Amino acid sequence: MTSSTTSFRSAAPVGYGFHPSDEELVNHFLRLKMRGGSDHLVSTIAEVNVCDFEPWELPGKSAIQSDDPECYFFSPRNFKYAKSQRANRTTKTGYWKGTGKDRTVTAESTGKQIATKRTLVFYSGRVPNGVKTNWIMHEYNPTFDFPNKRDFILYKLKKSPDDTPAFDGGETSTSNVTEEDVQLRTQLESFNGIDEGDYSLNFALNFTNGNM
Repeated sequence: MTSSTTSFRSAAPVGYGFHPSDEELVNHFLRLKMRGGSDHLVSTIAEVNVCDFEPWELPGKSAIQSDDPECYFFSPRNFKYAKSQRANRTTKTGYWKGTGKDRTVTAESTGKQIATKRTLVFYSGRVPNGVKTNWIMHEYNPTFDFPNKRDFILYKLKKSPDDTPAFDGGETSTSNVTEEDVQLRTQLESFNGIDEGDYSLNFALNFTNGNM
């Protein structure tokens, strides 16, 4: 399959940030991409077959080149076998593995489901001896349908920082945890499907056992 980036690709201006909501990613960008004929309206997201590349190569394929830790991609569906609906998530050096429960993305105006959101973690090597890394993706699978649609999935890629501040049991100490730390925690929990009431961040990301 082809792996292309759009002509929009350029360095982002100082202070620029591209942080659409889940609903905006699906109901605007992914919907327009699937309909076709409006690629100029969604050129801020590159079209790339994500499994043709290793996760550390993907930021260089992003349509927007910046210091932002998040990258977005449209990817054609990739199945393991010609007559199978099983997704192929392997790369040359590893594989993406689902973690946590799939979540529902709804349209605020109607309350109807428009996509499922799955969290994937990259493992180097092969099953069953893969080694977990700190590369994470959200996979958005649309649930809407219309005639003559183009079959795409949308991905949001992020590498969790190695120096994530420690949080224990969902509690923080105001003496050494800043507001920025709390915002980072919330962002990382979003990427990992963590229920704050059930798990600590360190447990969820395995930052303390050397597996990342």
